[in-house]
Amino acid sequence: MDPKTEIRRRRSGAARVAVSLATLALLAASIGVGSAVAGESQRAATFTKYITTWPSMAGIVGGSVGDGAFSGSVVYYAPGDTTLITAIYHFGGSRHEFTARMHVEQTGLHAVLVGVITDGWGKGKTVTGAYDQITCSLSGGPTDCFQGYLDTHGG
Repeated sequence: MDPKTEIRRRRSGAARVAVSLATLALLAASIGVGSAVAGESQRAATFTKYITTWPSMAGIVGGSVGDGAFSGSVVYYAPGDTTLITAIYHFGGSRHEFTARMHVEQTGLHAVLVGVITDGWGKGKTVTGAYDQITCSLSGGPTDCFQGYLDTHGG
């Protein structure tokens, strides 16, 4: 392999590791802060979503936001052993509505999420959560779906 190509490959791998470690540190800090202060963390929303036409997503929400619609869009996608995703999630619940910018790390069928609410209910609060990849029929037929939750933490 060309030495310059090898250096670029190593730098790219090191950058992914650095982003992953920074995200995990942020996630740990977010969970720690939310857990340390009684009553500061609450289950914000549950969701089941699927890809409509790449990079758009649709689905349903529930939990403390109330029943409603999910919509979103993938902004950045880097496949690998752990797939890194940046996405915009919009929760249009019957009780609350918000938009969040999310960082997602998916390994296998499970993902960990961390982000911030950029608009609506809880603007400025951090959110953490997870989802699992499942099969569902929200799109009218069997498709890959992602079912999970987000917790909000003090702003």
